[in-house]
Amino acid sequence: MKIIIFYIICFQVILSQDTLFWFDMNSVLDPPPKTPKVMDGIFGTSRLKVLDSLKNFRRSSSEGFRLQIFETVSKNSADTTLSYFQKTLEDTVYLIFEAPLYKLHFGNFLTKKEAEIQKIKLNRLGLKDIWIVRSRINQN
Repeated sequence: MKIIIFYIICFQVILSQDTLFWFDMNSVLDPPPKTPKVMDGIFGTSRLKVLDSLKNFRRSSSEGFRLQIFETVSKNSADTTLSYFQKTLEDTVYLIFEAPLYKLHFGNFLTKKEAEIQKIKLNRLGLKDIWIVRSRINQN
């Protein structure tokens, strides 16, 4: 009987040690993390900052149109053509990768009519095979 009581008392003492009531949170020197470490390992930043940057991107861009002026499967060809168009065209040229193609998009047009006018101008300069694509554009 004494052995059973001894085991019960030992068992109660062991179970009572697992509680955190004895722990003082004021003794912790590190600040609590903003996100779990698993998320920090994946994103390299806090998840709130990533979501905030997406909100800012949505605020600074809108739905619009661009002209696709070139596409290729070669990264070197895309880079060479990109540098050529950046020197010769007055608006921004964007390099977009959609597997397996590298695409060059030109301009930021709010309406399709603006894109069509610019397409005609580029056709007169000798650029062929240009088409209008719907895209998120930068608001200026």
